[in-house]
Amino acid sequence: MIGLFELGIIEETINNMIELFPEIKDMNEKDLQKKVAILEKMNCSKNQIINIIGSNPEYLTKSNTVVLNLVSKLIDLGFRNLNILFDSNPYILNLEAFEIENYINNRIKNGESLEDIVDDLDSNPYLFSEV
Repeated sequence: MIGLFELGIIEETINNMIELFPEIKDMNEKDLQKKVAILEKMNCSKNQIINIIGSNPEYLTKSNTVVLNLVSKLIDLGFRNLNILFDSNPYILNLEAFEIENYINNRIKNGESLEDIVDDLDSNPYLFSEV
């Protein structure tokens, strides 16, 4: 939990995060560093990381494997600026790769092209809420 302070998240936000997900209080520094490293690997700035984690503390409870599978799926589909995408809608990180795939496949069945779907989701990240 000390790592959250060191990251720059304010006490009030940390308290709110813990209220929603009490297991965050017991999270060790190494696990937090791994979560931050995943975001850094996607070129997230320190401010973006603070915004993402502070807005979506559930991200800290997700397994790294699930998150990395999601990231890989998004990259495979053609998303390039994941730092901006996750900063715009941090809750995307709560999804699993198969959910994105199912959503896109349904839209393709309705006659849309993959490129158009990716452009649509990329320009309006809140559409991920439909997933």
